[in-house]
Amino acid sequence: MTDQNVQNESTKETIFSTLSQRLEVLEKLPEKQVSMKYVFVMVGLVIFALAWKQIAVSKTESDLEKEFELERALIVQQAREHADTQYKKEEERFGQALAWAVRSELIRGNVDQIGLYLNDIVKQIDADRIVLISEKGELLVSTDKRLEDVKGSEVYSEEILDEHTITIKSDVDGKKLLVAPISDFNKRVAVLVISYNQADIH
Repeated sequence: MTDQNVQNESTKETIFSTLSQRLEVLEKLPEKQVSMKYVFVMVGLVIFALAWKQIAVSKTESDLEKEFELERALIVQQAREHADTQYKKEEERFGQALAWAVRSELIRGNVDQIGLYLNDIVKQIDADRIVLISEKGELLVSTDKRLEDVKGSEVYSEEILDEHTITIKSDVDGKKLLVAPISDFNKRVAVLVISYNQADIH
């Protein structure tokens, strides 16, 4: 075989090899298209997973926010209840101290002095009025001058006037009352009633 023939054979083989490779690529093209479909499916799944994750995160954040608000409301409620309890105790202590001071003057018969004292206190504590009613139902002192000619038993009910311990009544005819009995040697001689306007609740 001449060199020319060898070269021709080699060229034919190269051309045949190249054509075979091209045909092989064309034969595999449908397979590649199928794999492109898989790629699109995978991309779609990834997008769906990301969207689902975003929704899940948003829901979790929303749930956590609601839980936080509930916990916050509970803490605020507990704080208010604690403050109310403490305030009630302070009111009771104030009522007890005032009862002792009034008893001291009452034993001495200084009813006018008690009147001056209560008129000053009613302004300081921003109360509606303070009255001192004897065990017999007489109105001994009133910071409300409109009640001067009224019997003590007509101002408040027997239930209120018969209290034997410091008592806070939250709503009596729209008023909050602090009732403080005045005792002398374990015998009740009078009752002190402080009336407050109810706080507006908005």
